[in-house]
Amino acid sequence: MSDSIFFVLMSIASEHEARFNEIYDNDHLPTMVSIPGVRDAARYKLEWSDNADMQTYLAIYHLDDPELPRSETWARHGAMGRWPVEMKHLPPQRSNCAMRQIFHIDGPAAGKAKDAVDSDYIYFLQQSIPVEFDEKFNRLYNTDHIPLMLQSGGVKGCTRFKSLYSVTNNAPDYLAVYAVTAAEIPRSPEWKAQTQKGAWPTQIRPHFTARRNGVYRRIGVFKR
Repeated sequence: MSDSIFFVLMSIASEHEARFNEIYDNDHLPTMVSIPGVRDAARYKLEWSDNADMQTYLAIYHLDDPELPRSETWARHGAMGRWPVEMKHLPPQRSNCAMRQIFHIDGPAAGKAKDAVDSDYIYFLQQSIPVEFDEKFNRLYNTDHIPLMLQSGGVKGCTRFKSLYSVTNNAPDYLAVYAVTAAEIPRSPEWKAQTQKGAWPTQIRPHFTARRNGVYRRIGVFKR
């Protein structure tokens, strides 16, 4: 599994939604996955978020080279087919980011999948923190907070990523993807109780400068 991903978040007005999905699934993603160096892509739809403006649709690409989304090849393929003519101009909200994997751990409910992205439900959690807390943030995330969260029922694993660049320049610096067995796991009393344990709630949480989240349901997988 590649350690580089590129994600794209978008929302679309309800009157365009059916055509958006048809073109994305049958025209745009098959074209983008055909690019050498793109291993696969998965699409997700938002189930719920604590952010009222969280985008509805998410696509995650696994890449051999994180620079691909800034390449001429990527731009050329993005200009092919129906997507650029019929749909690209319609989404009112868009966010994207190339990221590298910095941490992964499996939980008690883990199955065969070793990447938390490969799950029917994912908890997608974006965060930024001042640079002076960066080392402590990462150390406590990996050794204190995530091990506690994996003790919640229904958590299959967690993969963390750090931003390399954002084409849209509006993505937080860090991403944690939890593979969960059901959409409501991160809203459960057990999950919420775990979030209050350890050093995280007092030493890290008050320092966030950005925090965006959502549980997404997988709606498609595209391979070369």
